[in-house]
Amino acid sequence: MLRELHITNFALIENLTLPLGKKLNVVTGETGAGKSIIIEALNLVLGGRADTSDIRTGSKSANVEAVFDIRKNRKLKKSLEELGIEPEDNLLILRRIVNQGTGGRNFINDKPVTLRVMKRVGDELVDIHGQHEHQNLLKKDKHIDYLDDFLELSKRRATVSSLFNSFQEKKKDLTERKQRIKGLKEKEELYRFQIKEIDDAELKSGEDEELEERQRILENAEKLIQTINDAYNLLYEKEGSIFEILNKMKANIEPLCDIDHSLKKGKEQLDNVLFGIEEVSQVFSSYLNRMEFDPAELEMVTKRLDLLNRLKVKYGKTIEEINAYRDTKEKAIEELESVKIETEEIEKEIDEIKEKLISSSYSLSSERMKRKEGLEEKINKELQDLGMGSSKFCVEVKRIEENDGISFPDGKKYRITEKGIDKVEFLITTNPGEPPMSLRKVVSGGELSRIMLALKSILALLDEVYCMIFDEVDAGIGGAVAEKIGEKMMEISRERQVITITHLHQIASKGDWHIKVEKEEKNGRAYTYANVLGEKERIEEVARLISGERLSKTALEHARNILKKKHIK
Repeated sequence: MLRELHITNFALIENLTLPLGKKLNVVTGETGAGKSIIIEALNLVLGGRADTSDIRTGSKSANVEAVFDIRKNRKLKKSLEELGIEPEDNLLILRRIVNQGTGGRNFINDKPVTLRVMKRVGDELVDIHGQHEHQNLLKKDKHIDYLDDFLELSKRRATVSSLFNSFQEKKKDLTERKQRIKGLKEKEELYRFQIKEIDDAELKSGEDEELEERQRILENAEKLIQTINDAYNLLYEKEGSIFEILNKMKANIEPLCDIDHSLKKGKEQLDNVLFGIEEVSQVFSSYLNRMEFDPAELEMVTKRLDLLNRLKVKYGKTIEEINAYRDTKEKAIEELESVKIETEEIEKEIDEIKEKLISSSYSLSSERMKRKEGLEEKINKELQDLGMGSSKFCVEVKRIEENDGISFPDGKKYRITEKGIDKVEFLITTNPGEPPMSLRKVVSGGELSRIMLALKSILALLDEVYCMIFDEVDAGIGGAVAEKIGEKMMEISRERQVITITHLHQIASKGDWHIKVEKEEKNGRAYTYANVLGEKERIEEVARLISGERLSKTALEHARNILKKKHIK
């Protein structure tokens, strides 16, 4: 339950601390006083949408804090444990700060949390029911949710939802794999041809460079032989060669070294030159001995290079790239075989999931059809209590037949969604003898409010949300109907904390805790504030609701009479 609400610099509220009672809390005030601001602030701290325009003019931030007693909420305690949040003395404090220009911050028991966590926790703490929620009754797709909540089919539906999502994911996966197989099959023949072409070439790393060098040598063999032969002769072989001249020079200088020892160094250097010439000559001689022009070899080298260049144009700039290309295509073919095997396994999984999905969704549908009368009976009883005794509420459950659907044990094909195979619609007749029709075609706004309240009073006891808020759900009604709605809220408040904003004295008088919201102007600025009313103030406020701003003695007496049986806190 909500124990206390603190609001700072939110809209027209500068600073407000509002304690709440355990049972039926009624909130009243003149139109425009700011009753809805309190609900908006509470919705914010529960994870609702933040808007910097809600920050009070002149302030840098708005702050909303809500204190909850969660001693009875076992489900929420489990959720908090999963989130790593520990309540203190069964208290949970939610705080939301909205800053100008810098976003906002969220805290649970002073621990920073994401907005998603804030909303998840908020959904398990409070059920806010406003006038707009009546419209959910007019949305047919919402009816199945109300029915399943009442029948407590959440676990069964979760199973169907899980199987359906798995079924859809597997089918999507299967489609993608089949498309992959189709694409690979279309290219498989090409890939095998390319692999064979590369393999047949028997490529060796670096051979292209070696062949290019050999081609250059063979193409220039005659020039190379002639030039090296000339060099060899000039250096060593022919008469009057450089070697012969230098050798004679050495012979002439050698005797002189005995006369002048300083010539020995020159003679030694001349020896080195002669030795070098002999070595170079041997290199040239060896080159000439092994060098010969072979046209057949040149043709073979040229053909091999042509083959390598063609492969380079097709598959890569280097032999390494060509081999890498070949490996990728081999992997693609291997992948094809692998995907085929995986596809067969997925098809088996789909068949297994499909079988379970058919069984679970059919069982869920049968349960809805079998037990829907329970909701009909309870709603009709509630409507009778709310002054709609001549109305008859019906729950229509139909299986969605579809030609392209899935075949079921009854021989029909149904469309399956994550909610099963059913379409659920609430129907009503407000006059005896008339056939049930869609709510949209039959009910008025006031009747819609009572149907929703009937649903809420039934569903409230099925979950562990211990705080229910009704935001002016009494719009468009009055008199005896308002009295009935007030009594119904009292009944709900025996098991749940109820907070209702109302403008009707019939409802306000039923409260155990009465809060009045007022607005006043100070120094040219509007301020909204709220107070818990004592006995005297409450009589006056109920009288105001009865007669308007002018409090007559009759209205005051009437207010006193309808409140005298209530315990004023």
